[in-house]
Amino acid sequence: MFQVPFVSVAPSSGRLSPEIDQKSPETPPDAGLLRHLAPRASLRLIATSDLHASLMPYDYCANRPNSGMGLSAVSQQIAEARGEAQNCLLFDNGDFLQGSPIADFAASARRRRAHPVITAFNTLGYDAVTLGNHEFDYGLRFLAQVLKGARFPVVSANVATRLGKSPARDDTLVPPFAILRRQIIDRSGKAHLIRVGVIGFAPPQIAEWDRDTPGGGVLTRDILASARAWLPRLRARGADIIVALAHSGIGAVDPEYGTENAATALAALPEIDAVVAGHSHQVFPGPDIPASAAIDPVAGRLAGKPAVMPGHSASHLGIIDLELERCTSGSRRWRVVGGSTRVGLRSAAPAPATPALHQALAPDHRAVLAWSRRHLGETRVPLHTHFATVAPSAALDLIAEAKVDHVRRALSETIWHQVPLLSSATPFRSGGRGGPLNYTDIEAGPLRMRNLSDLYPFPNTIVTLLLSGAQIASWLERAATVFNRIEPGDSHVPLFDATVPGFVFETIPQLSYAIDLSQPARFDAQGRLVNPQARRIVGLSHDGRPVRDEDRFLLVTNTHRAGRARLQDPGADLKVVFTDGARVQSVIAAYLQRQGSIAGDVRRNWHFLPMPGTSATIATGERSAAHLGDIASFRPMALGQGCDGFAHYRLHL
Repeated sequence: MFQVPFVSVAPSSGRLSPEIDQKSPETPPDAGLLRHLAPRASLRLIATSDLHASLMPYDYCANRPNSGMGLSAVSQQIAEARGEAQNCLLFDNGDFLQGSPIADFAASARRRRAHPVITAFNTLGYDAVTLGNHEFDYGLRFLAQVLKGARFPVVSANVATRLGKSPARDDTLVPPFAILRRQIIDRSGKAHLIRVGVIGFAPPQIAEWDRDTPGGGVLTRDILASARAWLPRLRARGADIIVALAHSGIGAVDPEYGTENAATALAALPEIDAVVAGHSHQVFPGPDIPASAAIDPVAGRLAGKPAVMPGHSASHLGIIDLELERCTSGSRRWRVVGGSTRVGLRSAAPAPATPALHQALAPDHRAVLAWSRRHLGETRVPLHTHFATVAPSAALDLIAEAKVDHVRRALSETIWHQVPLLSSATPFRSGGRGGPLNYTDIEAGPLRMRNLSDLYPFPNTIVTLLLSGAQIASWLERAATVFNRIEPGDSHVPLFDATVPGFVFETIPQLSYAIDLSQPARFDAQGRLVNPQARRIVGLSHDGRPVRDEDRFLLVTNTHRAGRARLQDPGADLKVVFTDGARVQSVIAAYLQRQGSIAGDVRRNWHFLPMPGTSATIATGERSAAHLGDIASFRPMALGQGCDGFAHYRLHL
C-alpha cells in the first residue's frame, strides 16, 4: 500500500476546522423534545473531477494565454463557495495526473519539486481525493512518488496490489477510505465533532487497460462488491456520514458485474450519503444524463441521494449542500436530513487564480514553457483533426507512420519482419464532450514538444499484436461504431452517434476500405457484438489484395487499446509480439528528429461508400473553415456556428 501522509489543513473561512474532542451530551429523558431541539448544521461538499492536469490559465498546445482554462480559473470560485458556507470540504474525483503538457513535462523531467497537480491541491487545501484510471498512465513507481507529496488522504477501495479471499482482505494500493475528523459549527454557533467518511472507487477495467504498462499493472474489484465489503467497516469505525468519490459514470441502478459506470448503484447503497461521479466527462445535474426512476437530473439525485458530476478540465465546480441533524441515539453523531446539489460553470470572463495558487505554480509554469518550445522538426502541411473522422488525415498518418517506423526497426532482424506491419491511429482530440476547442490544429512550419501533446495527448506505450484478417476487420468495425446509420435519401441526420465517444474511431492507413453508412453498427459502444449480419467495412484490402480472414498481420497499437480489445472480446487470442515500454509521444518525437521535415502527404486509404441524394450533418472546430479542402468531395455546406460553439456543416454523401 502506498503511504500517503495526511496533514490537517489549518482552519480558514468556510473550511471545517480540525476536530475539537467533545463528549456527547447525555441523553435527555424526553426523546421527542430532544429531536425538536436537536442541533442542525449545514455541510458543503465542493468537488472537481477529471482535471487532466489542467492547472494554469495557459494553452500550452497553442502557446498562448487563456484566462478561462484550468483549475486556476475556478480557484476563485472555490474560495467564494467556501465563503458562502460555514462548513466546507473540498474533494477531487480522479484523473488529475494526465492530460496536458504540464503533466507530460512533470513525468519526463527529473525533479525534486512536488508534482504541479499535488502542489495545486496542497495549496488550495483539498481534503481528500480518489484515483482515476489515468493516474496509472505513467506507471506505478511514478504514481507512488507523486503521492508522497500529498498533504491529504488519497483513497481507493477497489484497486489492489494483491487480492484476498474477499475485498476486505485485499492489499489495496492506497487506503480504501479515510475518516476526516472535523469541527462543525451548528446553526446556533456551537462547535461539534463530525466524522466524515470518504471512500473512493475507480473503473475496474484499468486492470486490463494498463496491464501492459511498464512496471506492471494493478488488480481490481467490482465497484459494488468492494463497496459492500468496506462500507460497513467505515461505519463501524465511527463515520457519521459517508461520501463516495466515484471515478465512475452514471449508469443503471442494477448494473452488470464489473460495470464501468456504477455511480447510481453506489448511491443506492444505504451507507452512502452523497456521491461525486466522474470519468465520463459529463455534467450532473443537467441535461447530459437522461432521467429515470433512479436518476433525477433536475434535482441532482441518484437513487434519492445528492450527487454531482462536475464535467472535466475544471469546466465546472460541483457543490453538494447537506443538511445535517445531531443524532439522539446510536453510534452516529450526525445524519443527513436533506440536501441540494448544483454545478457551477467556469466563468467565461477572465478569472485570475488566487494569489497563493499563482505563486505556487509559477516555477512549474516557467519550466513547462521552456520545455514545450523545444524544436523537433518541420511540417509542410497543417496537421489537424477537424475532419479526421470523416476523411483521411495527415495528422493521423504521421502518428501511424511514426509507430510503424519504430517497430519496423525493432523487428528487422526477427522472425516477424516478413509479416505485414500495420498501425492504428486515433483522433483523440475530436470535439465531443471536450468542446469546440478540442481539436488538434497545428499550422505548417516548426514542430515543437508542445505539439506532441496536441497530436497525442496520452502517455500510452507501444504494443504490437499478432492479429488475423478477421480480427483486423472487427477492429475497424468497432471504430465505425461512432457513425449513425444513414438511410439512402436522408438529410439533416447527424453523422455521429452522440452516445459514442469520438476516440472510439481509428484508422489503419496501410489498409484500403470503404465504410457503408447504410448498415447498422455491428458492435455497440462497449464493443459488444449486437448485429452479427451487419458489415460496415467493405472492400478491405492490403497492397491491392483483399484481406482474407486467415491472413496474419502485426498491428502496432498502444497499451490502452490492447486492454480494451481484451475486454471487448475476452475469448480472442491477442498475442503480444513486441513491446519495449516506449511511449508513443517519444516515438513520434524521435521520428520527427530523424526525418527533419515531413511532407504530410495524405494516404487516401478509406472513404464512405457513396450515397447519392443523401446528406448528413457534422459539428466540428471553429477553425475548421481553413481546411475545407480536405473534404471537398463532400461539397460541404456551412450551416453556421451553433450555440454550442461548434461549426456546423452539411456533407453530401
